[in-house]
Amino acid sequence: MKILLTGAGGNLGRVLAPALAATGHELRLFDFRPLESSPFETVQGDVRNLEDVRRAVAGVDAIVHAAALHGIHLSKWKPEDFWAINVTGTFHVFEAAREAGIKRVVLCSTMGVYGESARAPEDSWNLVTEALPLLPGDVYGLSKKLCEELGATYGRRWGVTTVALRLGMFVPEGSLERYGFRLLFGGVDDRDVAQAAERALNHAPENGFAAFNIMSEVPFSESELTALRQSPLEVLETHYPGLGALLAERQLDPLPLLWGRTAWSVEKAKALLGYQPQYNFDGFLSALRSNDTSYYPYVGLPWWGV
Repeated sequence: MKILLTGAGGNLGRVLAPALAATGHELRLFDFRPLESSPFETVQGDVRNLEDVRRAVAGVDAIVHAAALHGIHLSKWKPEDFWAINVTGTFHVFEAAREAGIKRVVLCSTMGVYGESARAPEDSWNLVTEALPLLPGDVYGLSKKLCEELGATYGRRWGVTTVALRLGMFVPEGSLERYGFRLLFGGVDDRDVAQAAERALNHAPENGFAAFNIMSEVPFSESELTALRQSPLEVLETHYPGLGALLAERQLDPLPLLWGRTAWSVEKAKALLGYQPQYNFDGFLSALRSNDTSYYPYVGLPWWGV
């Protein structure tokens, strides 16, 4: 397929574009910044401008929509910016797709749509599945919930099939250790995001819309959620033998890194998309043991790194 990738100059675009091209797709990149060094066709424009989006979608078969403000921007951007870029921008993408007869959109959504539903009780961790209600707690989560509603409506009413990927934390971390431990409570390697996007392009959801959690895979069961709150290191040692000794050897205290207290299920994505996350906590531990810094090559990259 010929695919338009919006927000192609951001961190996801850095990985999504070459990954999609490697599977045989033809790429057109769309961003508000110039992308002169890109090996792919590029279009500069703004999702807030419908004419720019119409120009960008012309002649493509599918859209991977990654252009957005994210939770990391909440402290520096105004609520009206989140509305203009995320909601109005996404409306422009769907409307331009409808006008052009494009029938497939992959929407990069967020774990933030769950909001209060994902909050853990005081005495336990929480297991987050797609069955939970969407109760966003900030303008970012709200904007992405509305984006998903746009996708569901355009899928049902106009046949613009949409798969929403509720992405976990993928922003570059400052250290291998912080990257690794967040994989336990909602982190995801952006290379796995690329895999999910490729699989989503070939998924035909019922009624034209589906949403999936896209995170790393964790082994925790519902019966372990209370124990994870009370004695997390014991539970982790059960699933990852030798973890305690490795942490002691490296003089690492994992407790400050386990602030999330949420376990995210990817069972739906595995069952229906064929999603198989490759970058999980066990792989991180192997890299840590062998000092393999190449396992996660994005340490210290800026948020908007291309």
